[in-house]
Amino acid sequence: MLSTYLSYRLIAQDIPKSIDRVEKQPAVDRETKYYLDNIGKVTSVDDFVNDYRLFNYAMKAYGLSDMTYAKAFMVKALKEGVSDPDSFANKLTDKRYAEFVKAFNFQKLGGTATTYNPAQQGVAQNYALQIELNSTQLDLDRARAETANYVAHIGDVKSIDDLMADKRLLTYAMASFGLDPAKEPPETVRQTLEGGVSDPNSPANKLADKRYANFVAAFDFVQYGDQTTQRAAVQQAPKTYLPNTGVTPLTQNTSAMQAEVDYYNANIGKVKSIVDLLGNKRLLNFAMTAFGLDAKTESPSKIRDMLAGGVSDPASPANQLSDKRYAAFVAAFDFSQYGAATTTRDAVTQTTPAYYLQSSDPENAYFRANIGNVKTANDLLLDKRLLTYAMGAYGLDASKEPATKVRDMLLGGVTDPNSPANQSSDKRYAAFVAAFDFAQYGTATTSRPEATEQTERYHLENANPETAYFRANIGKVRSAKDLMSDPRLLAYAMAAYGLDASIEDPETVKRFLTGGAGDPDSISNLLLGAKYEGYAALAKAFDFHTYGTQTTSRPEVLDATPTHYTTMDGFGLVKPGAAYVQGETDYYLANVTKLKSIDDLMADKRLLNYALSAFGLDPQKEDPTRIRALLEGGIRDPESPANKLDNKAYAAFVAAFNFEQYGEDATTYVAAGQVTVDKYMRQTLEEDAGQTNEGVRLALYFQRKAPGLTDWYQVLADKALSQVARIAFGMPDSFASADIDKQVKLFEQKFDIADFADAGKLDKFMTRFTTMYEIQNPSSTATTSVGVLFSQPTTIGVSTDLMMAMQQMKY
Repeated sequence: MLSTYLSYRLIAQDIPKSIDRVEKQPAVDRETKYYLDNIGKVTSVDDFVNDYRLFNYAMKAYGLSDMTYAKAFMVKALKEGVSDPDSFANKLTDKRYAEFVKAFNFQKLGGTATTYNPAQQGVAQNYALQIELNSTQLDLDRARAETANYVAHIGDVKSIDDLMADKRLLTYAMASFGLDPAKEPPETVRQTLEGGVSDPNSPANKLADKRYANFVAAFDFVQYGDQTTQRAAVQQAPKTYLPNTGVTPLTQNTSAMQAEVDYYNANIGKVKSIVDLLGNKRLLNFAMTAFGLDAKTESPSKIRDMLAGGVSDPASPANQLSDKRYAAFVAAFDFSQYGAATTTRDAVTQTTPAYYLQSSDPENAYFRANIGNVKTANDLLLDKRLLTYAMGAYGLDASKEPATKVRDMLLGGVTDPNSPANQSSDKRYAAFVAAFDFAQYGTATTSRPEATEQTERYHLENANPETAYFRANIGKVRSAKDLMSDPRLLAYAMAAYGLDASIEDPETVKRFLTGGAGDPDSISNLLLGAKYEGYAALAKAFDFHTYGTQTTSRPEVLDATPTHYTTMDGFGLVKPGAAYVQGETDYYLANVTKLKSIDDLMADKRLLNYALSAFGLDPQKEDPTRIRALLEGGIRDPESPANKLDNKAYAAFVAAFNFEQYGEDATTYVAAGQVTVDKYMRQTLEEDAGQTNEGVRLALYFQRKAPGLTDWYQVLADKALSQVARIAFGMPDSFASADIDKQVKLFEQKFDIADFADAGKLDKFMTRFTTMYEIQNPSSTATTSVGVLFSQPTTIGVSTDLMMAMQQMKY
């Protein structure tokens, strides 16, 4: 018979292989199959304990086989759970019970206890809850009011004087870059704006605080003059205003495209020639995708020829193509005309990234490039892609409308009150024909902004299901009562003007819709505070008192309201509707199980943002490097980075995505499923070893538990662990009856418990234990046992696999 030391080493040196042998045992395989086939069907404590095979399997997995008979005891523990520190399981000295209850946490998870994975159900549940919590932020109303005011009026600012004269706009603009005008002398602000940023020695550039330079770069009146506030850097200021003023956006920019935009913005300035652009495949792909082209399917020589030809010559290769997407691409990257300065132009730095973010729908680029070719109603009807796009922008489905009806509508125009479009009860047709009014404007129709910019904007806005619903149904509303009877339309209309219908008083809403804005200084309106402006804007757009049944056919409703909504929603100031939450959740659940590593999670911005948001963490504020470090540290170590933070949301986030502990299985493991099976296999391995040598079972048990020990009191609380410790240190059994504190003190003198986390030191300790156990409980001769102390590892002779096979032979 092999010694305790050799028997232990044969198993411990390759635990996975040893467990594989256990898994192949017929009885083990049979019980495991039954367990995995049925545990997911269990939805209550009673279901669990009443299925003896399932319950017995689970109890054995957690080392509680000897308590399987005590159903009442276990039911009490399971029903009280472990959330309460004073629960039955938590108060038991033996922590195996608490571990078992945590795995089968019916008290907390209810019917999902046996299928629950924290990265799946847990995060999805948290996300929906966090949406509600974020919508109740104290400063949200103020942020909505200030943002609405900024968006409405910043375009009127044409000079430094204009900006300095409007304290409210100036405050918002500076706050967007982390600056407080109340603390900055007006003269300093003016001087930095007047100096611009083109000169390295300008006042803004010379300041150590680079927030000023960033602010001036956006509001660079020196370089851009009266067009400054039309630039994206100014228009998008609300995106930084919210985090800089302590408000968490209600929705996040979850597009995976953002990483590409960031890369493009950081590197496109380095491109000085066609060769440079062709040499960077990532930038080239980005640029062409923005204009509806696929760099992967186009030959480099063709792209080079197109770019080299430019667009100034009507006979250039790009201009000769009937599909004008290439011409649009070359017009932006026109190196033949602008040379090395090409990539400094707004067409490259501003327009291209904006188009790229719209490229998920290739029809945008197709429409933008080709609508100018349409000169008649027949031209539009002949190009099904353009017609579908144009009609869809106004809420109409070209595939469901007869071509003859569409032609009659277009040819009739909207100038005549009796035209088909004006006579139709569906006012969407009138809006569509007004944009494509060939009857009035002829061949110039598609050069008008109503046909180009407005149609494209409507199409983009309609990508949001709430906007599509609004455009499709608002024409049916004839009164304030009609609007208030459709909660979805009312919520949309109010959100467009910075109001949350779910928390506003219906009587107040009714008062504004039926009676107008009223006196801003009235008591009732003063009590609304920052919300009054939103109510006044809502009443002005939906002025049923003045316009009656024609209210919802006005541009203020059909055009301005969706634009306001899209703007506010883009800045994270609209409480997400059920469709948005469901869409994000569907994407998350469909993809989270594909994550196999921290790298995978960090690479999918949409998943990462969803996950962070679910724990109340703002993706815009979180440093990816810091998040990665937290994930890599895990939560098993009390001193891990996540555990040391005061904000416990980080530890909860890391616990849900516990790649440090569970590796590739982090987003798929189920404590009641494979985790329990793994424990069952290890428990069976240890029990099987104990049938021939109890010392081996003790050694394997200690090896499994030791890395997680943090103090010697934990060891003394476990009979098996304390027995191993006493034997290893040569202490008699009677030492177990000594004062606990004295035992701990002695153990601390002999061994630093933190060293058990060191695999090498733990291995030496196990060698000592198995040797001492063999001396006290000889499995062969004393000489063999003592000889272990002096023997060297066997490197020749009989292999360990053969010795294992010999040990298992029956005589």
